[in-house]
Parts: sequence; structure tokens; C-alpha cells
Amino acid sequence: MQPVVHGVLEQVGLKIAEVGFTVSGSADFLIGRPFSFVSALDGVGAWPPISESHVEMDGAWALYEAWVHLQTGRVDTALVYAYGKSSMGPLRDVLVQQLDPYYLAPLGPDSVSLAALQARALLDAGRCTERDLAEIAARNRASARENPNAQLAADFDPIALLREPYLVAPLRKHDCAPISDGASAVVLAAGARATALCSRPAWIRGIDHRVEPHSLGRAI
Repeated sequence: MQPVVHGVLEQVGLKIAEVGFTVSGSADFLIGRPFSFVSALDGVGAWPPISESHVEMDGAWALYEAWVHLQTGRVDTALVYAYGKSSMGPLRDVLVQQLDPYYLAPLGPDSVSLAALQARALLDAGRCTERDLAEIAARNRASARENPNAQLAADFDPIALLREPYLVAPLRKHDCAPISDGASAVVLAAGARATALCSRPAWIRGIDHRVEPHSLGRAI
């Protein structure tokens, strides 16, 4: 965590004590030990004391919490970081430990099967095709050639990708993220503070946030 967090802070010229709000996202099942966020916070170097939060889920959930804090106007900067050690165990089984423990986890689905259900709903609604999914994978892997940290970086023909067997229909291997151990971090800033910290900030206009309730597929 230490080089990732401090690297992103250096890019915008901030020290950790100057950030208005800090939030992390992780899953103790994924890391393989309880309260893993405490050790991660040691890597951040939270001194002097900071306003810090942690969500037991993933980086996307942590980013949403930081975005909400910015909307309140109480802070104008936020640091979001997330980390995982996916190689510790069978990832497809470990990830579903985050499901509702009473209604969903006892069903025994794995994470790829759940993603396949979401993809099938998208296809059946006519929002995209399997060719569209293959083109996304090919485009992203081609763009990854400029990323020294990328695991998969090469030119792929979408048609050739469609000839691959299904992993869990309608998903193929190229539709699913590779297993990796690592961390990521991003600095969020509101309004004029963003342009003061970065000459070309990426803007978040809004977040359409949805959470799976007790019934799979019924988003709220």
C-alpha cells in the first residue's frame, strides 16, 4: 500500500494530513486475516491523525462513500484506496462470502456464475451483444500495452475471442478479470480544487449506485 498511496499523493502535491477524507475498501476473506485494514493504514502513515473510514467490500464501494462525503461540502478532497490478495485461495468461492449470509450465500453460487447472470440479463434486454463484450476486451487489452502494470496486454481479434469456449455462459475467459494481488488508489477533489491539483482532471458527474437486495437480480 505504501508506494501506491504515496505515489498518487505525490502526483497532486498533497500530504496525507492535507486530505479531507480517507477511505479504504477491502475484504478480510480475500486477504486471509481479520482487520486487515489496520495494517494497511500503517502503510498509509496516518500521522498526524486523519479522518479515515473503511468499507468491508471493494474499491468501488469505498469510492462511492468518498463521493458522498464530497457532495456534503464538508471536505473538498478525498483519498480512496483498495487492495486485495486474490491468490490466497479459490477466488470464485471466496468472493461470494460477501453475499447476504442468510438468503444468498447458502445458495452456493460462485462469483463468475453471478456475473454470468448479470450478463445474461443485459443480453436478454438487448442492451449489448456477445460481440460487444469481446470488442471491449480486445480494446482494453490493446490499451494495456501502455500500462507497465498490466497483466494482459496484446492485440486480440474480437472474432477470435468469440471462438473461445464459455467459462460460464455467456461469459468467456476474456470477459473475466485475471487473478492478481495488488492495490490501487485515487484522489478525488471537488470543483475548483480539482483543477488546482491537476491540469486535466477526470470528472464524475454522478454515480448511479445499485445494490443487490435479498433477491438476485432485483436491483435497488
